[in-house]
Amino acid sequence: MFALHALAMLFNILLAPADELVIHSFKNGLVGVRAASADVHLSVRRDPSGPDQPVLHVEYPAPTNNAAGRDVQCEAENRNWSRGRAVSFLVRPAHAQRLSVSFFDRNRVVYTHWADLKEGVWQAVQFSFQAMKPNPYFQPPDAKQGSPIDVSDVAFIAFAPQDRTAGELAISSFVVEN
Repeated sequence: MFALHALAMLFNILLAPADELVIHSFKNGLVGVRAASADVHLSVRRDPSGPDQPVLHVEYPAPTNNAAGRDVQCEAENRNWSRGRAVSFLVRPAHAQRLSVSFFDRNRVVYTHWADLKEGVWQAVQFSFQAMKPNPYFQPPDAKQGSPIDVSDVAFIAFAPQDRTAGELAISSFVVEN
């Protein structure tokens, strides 16, 4: 199973356009994707109104006392993002909301970008590494705070809705752009 997973990840790397690096695509379904809670329902399918690729559909409950309870984590197919300058993806929420997107850099510092999304339409989200700041709400004890951002070894990218209600969203592949 591991060999098949590694082969699928290599296939995605080889098919990426030269000006972008795939962080995580959903061509292999839910391989490498996990939700923090069983109450978050994940599926992969094509969306006729969206990009010409499989997209992740997420149904999430209203928030609870667990701040990370609606997080979805996507394993990085390519861990070295240093050849690029920004992360980008497409997203379509069922209702207007704020979405957080986070990752741990090589120094174990958590970086988070927040995007305000419009209801019911596919929209591009992009954030540059240069503009990123460490997450002010959470840092793990082993984070080397104060060090410059280092995206040469990033294990995963995660996202979570920041609204106060249950809802749905669809999200495309995450890529690093030059």
